[in-house]
Amino acid sequence: MRTSGGGAEQLPLGRYLAEIGARRASDLFLRAGSSPAFRVDGRIVRSELPAPTRQAMDRFRDEILTPLARERFLARPDIDVAYTLAGVGRFRVNLFLSTGELGLVARGIPDGQVEFEPLNLPPVIREFSGVRQGLLLIVGPTGCGKSTTLAALIHQINRMREDHIVTIEDPIEFVHDGIRALIHQRQVGYDTASFAEALKHVVRQSPDVIMIGEMRDQETVETALSAALTGHLVLSTLHTTNAVQSIDRILNYFPPEARRQAQADLAITLVGIVSMRLLPAAEGPGRFPAAEILRGTPTVRRLITEGALSELYDVMRRGGPDGMTTLTQSLAALVRAGLVSTSVAMSHAPNPDELKLNLEGMFTGIESIDRRIEEAPWNARRT
Repeated sequence: MRTSGGGAEQLPLGRYLAEIGARRASDLFLRAGSSPAFRVDGRIVRSELPAPTRQAMDRFRDEILTPLARERFLARPDIDVAYTLAGVGRFRVNLFLSTGELGLVARGIPDGQVEFEPLNLPPVIREFSGVRQGLLLIVGPTGCGKSTTLAALIHQINRMREDHIVTIEDPIEFVHDGIRALIHQRQVGYDTASFAEALKHVVRQSPDVIMIGEMRDQETVETALSAALTGHLVLSTLHTTNAVQSIDRILNYFPPEARRQAQADLAITLVGIVSMRLLPAAEGPGRFPAAEILRGTPTVRRLITEGALSELYDVMRRGGPDGMTTLTQSLAALVRAGLVSTSVAMSHAPNPDELKLNLEGMFTGIESIDRRIEEAPWNARRT
């Protein structure tokens, strides 16, 4: 449905945002003259709500943005901000132009007290919150649960330890109030000029835990590794598809002459890499996480130091006793538990043929003798 909006009912911004929770949606999509849409369990669903006019979209923009942010947006029409509306909730909002029309995508953000239990994540991810130093990465495509998983880790540390936690984010999503920890959250573009600028000074702020919203460039990666090497726990994200690609991406930020040292530094500091996907439930509403997990075991550290990244997949495939798993193994476990349909799992599988063999009970090499696929112990509840 499209409408000029001339005589159509116009709703306030809060009415559209409230529908995110009412519809159990993750995202709201607004554009002048177009039917509002929502993402529900990963799927786009168009709504019967009236389309906002251009004038309404301009009002929404001005409600959301501070004067400084509005000035920046008018100069460069792409911006991410966090927006809190009293009585409705907190949202991450992206404003952009599409064929000259103002567009808005809003994602609902729960408060910072994110508990692990409702997320149905593998228990080993929760165990990472007990680590005191090193580098832990949560990776995957947009909308796979990276930010929520990081928020759960921060909340768990906040409950467990008298630490100083510093987060550097763009924008700040989950707001954390100190429980046992002291927490400072810094927003790029407001509290600091850039990730790199904030990281130059963060070690002098006496942190125990540093959370970097995203590692985007060589300077950020170098500083994160340096902080991990000097005794801090560093949490961050990458937009990569799997654990091995994440390691390769980090190393490729460095010139050839610095790569061997980068391999050594990463090998020493790596706590783990979690690659995530969110899949719609086989029955009813909700989604379940599939997770590939690589841990910084002695074998993994040696392979990274030697640059033998191609061998890491087999290490994960046989690493069940160490809490490791491949995405294919995780998908197979969800299907066997009846939580996710075979067709959905196949569509997310990096190697559908391997998944098909796994579901048929056939494995290759040492796996056929010593099977390491475990049933998902987090399969009791839906997110």
